[in-house]
Amino acid sequence: MYLYNAAAKCQLQYFTAKTQDPEIYGVLDFALQIMNTRLNKLTQIFNTVGFPIPQAFNDEDVEPNARRLFSDGFMLVYIQGLVNFELVESLMGSTRAVRTDVKEYYNACIDETQDLFNRAGETLLRKGLWFKPPNIPVPDRVEYIHQDTFFAGLIGDKRPMNALEIFHVHTRLQTKMIERALILGFSQVVQSQKVLAFLSEGKQLVDKQVEGWSKILQDEDLPLPVTWEHEITDCAESPFTDKLIMFAILTMMRNSVTMLGISLANCVRADIVTAFAGTIIALQAYAKDALDLMISSGWLEKIPQAADRLEIINQSH
Repeated sequence: MYLYNAAAKCQLQYFTAKTQDPEIYGVLDFALQIMNTRLNKLTQIFNTVGFPIPQAFNDEDVEPNARRLFSDGFMLVYIQGLVNFELVESLMGSTRAVRTDVKEYYNACIDETQDLFNRAGETLLRKGLWFKPPNIPVPDRVEYIHQDTFFAGLIGDKRPMNALEIFHVHTRLQTKMIERALILGFSQVVQSQKVLAFLSEGKQLVDKQVEGWSKILQDEDLPLPVTWEHEITDCAESPFTDKLIMFAILTMMRNSVTMLGISLANCVRADIVTAFAGTIIALQAYAKDALDLMISSGWLEKIPQAADRLEIINQSH
């Protein structure tokens, strides 16, 4: 959580410096205040047990005076996506935590994140930037499933998508549209050719996923989410270090895998299940490439791990 919050703080420092809309600025500034509070609280928790404070990210990883790379609307919808995932992480952390101060930290995160998510959503709605999943007809009676074709979808006839499947396919596709714009924007400003090649590979991967999921909705005559490429400026000056950009992309992929797992558990039509499962596998492989690149560049801090008893025994004899 410390690395995640530190990275978000750097991005928000730049976003708040570039935001022109007062209402959107208010939401992003509120998010920045939350990140500062959380980092201070985590530092206090680490200090109580003598745990080393992660190096994470700092002012050297962000240039608030760099040119504007994204529109106000995109910056807000991107942060809202991060907040949505952070709510899931905080809920999981609260149920796993044993120490009282850690549990209190996660519970505070849940309350703050819900508030921030609602503020962001209400602002996007007022700006005409909140795009809801498609509506379906209201049923006039309760029905039960009587045919095993309910699970079909790969070959032959397939039933219409149900409400849950429409929601999850549309929402995951909407996320992919945002991911594609983020990757494209970052591709304009990264310094390293290796990072640029990695982002190019990521865009091809996302393009393939967007094409496949769009077809699922189009085959049902359902509307597609909007694209965000038009919200990228012609800026070629990087506001972030390549290290921070790589971490942001890795976080995005991790978020995507987590949310895809939730979607996978809520869908049963075979073609949709196959599409979600295939995407998870592809994203895991891409995330592995990200980790390899970050390790070779000296950008990845090690997560604390259990003691290697065999190594200790060998060293003591």
